[in-house]
Amino acid sequence: MKIKFLIIFVVILGACQNVNKAPKPDNLIPEDKMVDILVDLQRLDAVIQKNDQQFEMRNVKAKDLILEKYQVDSLQIANSSNYYAEDFSVNESIYEKVKTILEAEKKLVDSLYANKKTEMEKVKAKKTTAVDSL
Repeated sequence: MKIKFLIIFVVILGACQNVNKAPKPDNLIPEDKMVDILVDLQRLDAVIQKNDQQFEMRNVKAKDLILEKYQVDSLQIANSSNYYAEDFSVNESIYEKVKTILEAEKKLVDSLYANKKTEMEKVKAKKTTAVDSL
């Protein structure tokens, strides 16, 4: 019984340690720019997952292009992410904005795809009708 109590005590004591917060970086990326960067990185990840071989074949360094586009480096993104992660409400807000943007883009792409599919079905139906009338 004493051993269980001692183990629980040590675990609780370890959980109560003083956690150091990430310091505010000198070159903190503003929240709105962070949202834009994360959106582009998510888009890039989706494209790479779909066409991984094409990126490898062509030796495309797309992440470097994103870093150049926003004039940031990977360390700056990591430090800013760590800093924002300390404040749950700010971090949640950033990721909710990213999610909202990506969901809106998905709806747009889905509707464009549905329209294109409908157009193709109409063309196919016209061709079938034309062939049947011969």
